[in-house]
Amino acid sequence: MAESARESWRKREISNFEYLMILNTLSGRSYNDLTQYPIFPWILADYSSEKLDFNKSSTFRDLSKPVGALDAKRFKVFEDRYLNFCDPDIPSFYYGSHYSSMGIVLYYLLRLEPFTALHRNLQGGKFDHADRLFQSIESTYRNCLSNTSDVKELTPEFFYMPEFLENLNSYHFGVKQDGEPLGHVGLPPWAKGSPEEFIHINREALESEYVSSNLHHWIDLIFGYKQRGKPAVEAANIFYYLTYEGAVDLENMDDMLQKSAIEDQIANFGQTPIQIFRKKHPRRGPPIPIAHPLYFAPQSITVTSVVPSAISSSSSVLFIGLLDSNIVLMGEELILSVKLWLTTQLQSGGNFTFSGSLEPFFGIGSDVISPRKVATSLAENVEFGRQCLAAVQIHGDNYLILCGNWENSFQIISLSDGRIVQSIRQHKDVVSCVAVSSDGSVIATGSYDTTIMIWHAFRGRSNDKRSKNASNDLSTKDHVIIENPSHILCGHDDIITCLFVSKELDIVISGSKDGTCIFHTLREGTYVRSIRHPSGAGLSKLVASQHGRIVFYSDSDLSLHMYSINGKHIASSESNGRLNCMELSCCGEFMVCAGDHGQIVLRSMDSLGVVWRYDGSGKTITSLAVTPEECFLAGTKDGSLIVFSIENPLLRKGGIQRNKVKSSVG
Repeated sequence: MAESARESWRKREISNFEYLMILNTLSGRSYNDLTQYPIFPWILADYSSEKLDFNKSSTFRDLSKPVGALDAKRFKVFEDRYLNFCDPDIPSFYYGSHYSSMGIVLYYLLRLEPFTALHRNLQGGKFDHADRLFQSIESTYRNCLSNTSDVKELTPEFFYMPEFLENLNSYHFGVKQDGEPLGHVGLPPWAKGSPEEFIHINREALESEYVSSNLHHWIDLIFGYKQRGKPAVEAANIFYYLTYEGAVDLENMDDMLQKSAIEDQIANFGQTPIQIFRKKHPRRGPPIPIAHPLYFAPQSITVTSVVPSAISSSSSVLFIGLLDSNIVLMGEELILSVKLWLTTQLQSGGNFTFSGSLEPFFGIGSDVISPRKVATSLAENVEFGRQCLAAVQIHGDNYLILCGNWENSFQIISLSDGRIVQSIRQHKDVVSCVAVSSDGSVIATGSYDTTIMIWHAFRGRSNDKRSKNASNDLSTKDHVIIENPSHILCGHDDIITCLFVSKELDIVISGSKDGTCIFHTLREGTYVRSIRHPSGAGLSKLVASQHGRIVFYSDSDLSLHMYSINGKHIASSESNGRLNCMELSCCGEFMVCAGDHGQIVLRSMDSLGVVWRYDGSGKTITSLAVTPEECFLAGTKDGSLIVFSIENPLLRKGGIQRNKVKSSVG
């Protein structure tokens, strides 16, 4: 598992954060164990500048050295101890304390429950002295460079959870010696006083090029070959012997008092992770800008092809879904069509190879299902659009989920032949919206009856003899989704207009016509919190990223509002006209919006700031999709399908006019 994760990381298929989480998990670290909590490195060394420059190596901490060796003057003290230490039973060591222990975790996470209560238990029922608590990022880092008993690294929360930096529960931590009461954690000047900004920049630093090309050194120290033996001595990476796995044989120890004392010491003073790699860790492969144009070069994306009358003549394209290499289109009057998504871009071992043809990289291919009408009738009062449809892959088969019909059901349509294979009627009124989890196993439906129902994909039948029973076989023959909802979620007072469901975040978010947005847990179906549109306007659209950012939009005030998954308002922005579609990029870092103004606007999911605007359609855009290659597919009111992608450099070299190619792709 470690080797396959290492290869994925080397090829840049997973981020630095994801890779470190995988290594922590494989080495026995867990959020459920304070004595073996996941370890992350200090990344930045500059906590005093107004602005950070990621192009300067001095901005970053030296990842090839353990924390104890970062400051030369202090390291001399550790080195003297190591060279002069003499004990018949205890091997010599550089550092008497550790980079990860229960005390360190409770020091950092003091302001969050359950860590607050655990910290007080550790301190005999009260908080430690205010001057010894976590006060500021800069003073903690300075202490890690100067104090001979402090060599701590960070926890994962430093890269995704701004809440641990704020005293949101208003605890009385006491008063420092200078007379100042202790409250929120002091942030560096470059964070501009915002915990969200601090986390964002710290995470950006973790994923930066400097860290990507040096992180393997730190992995060698913590999880790899420099953890033990001669390489560890050479790297000055030797800790007290009891911190290492297998240092003592507790099973065969007869003296119970000594055994208990050693167990306490191991639990409280830090444990080195299980060693995963015995050989030098490879360096990460070079970045592939062409694979992430939205991040590296958003301005390089342009209109590369147009398919007129994509579904049928002048029928608006209301929905674009992507399933592998299929593009699922739904037009007005319920006309369904499936086309091929062509890509001439091949990825092999982290490098890109290009076909020699003068075709563009990407284009729309022939019909998989020719345009045909779906055999159902919509309710008169329903506004049929993107929220009524979801494309999903279940057990390798592609389906379209359709709601909004007059019989209060939602239907599952097979995308191999356009036939309705299942119709589920449990809501008491028209089903107004549907959402699907990223893996396709969970479906959420919202209704005019103000409830949300959660459904699970059918897991398939077992092949044993019992399932050959005729009645059993009939009942499950064409079931794609289990007919009974696993949860019915209440709490809204008006029609459900938009939904989001995520297994990773264990959350269902629902927006309503009365402007409320309610969060429930997915597994348990328990209520978490509500947030209201700032001016109480009815919610029209909602997107949420895997990083826990939620954006909703209302047609009545034409503005976008961003919140954290914990309910904190982060940003608001004008939408400059009515939006018909809001979609996220696969990485979750960008939102793409379009509407009546015919422009596609790319926004950051960090601040709602506009990254780029794409003209070129000149038509009202009614639907939108972002492909895994970060191309945009835009459906228009007059029935065209427009492809926005990076241009083929061969086209520009040869000076061939793009409009000639345009017709051949269609």
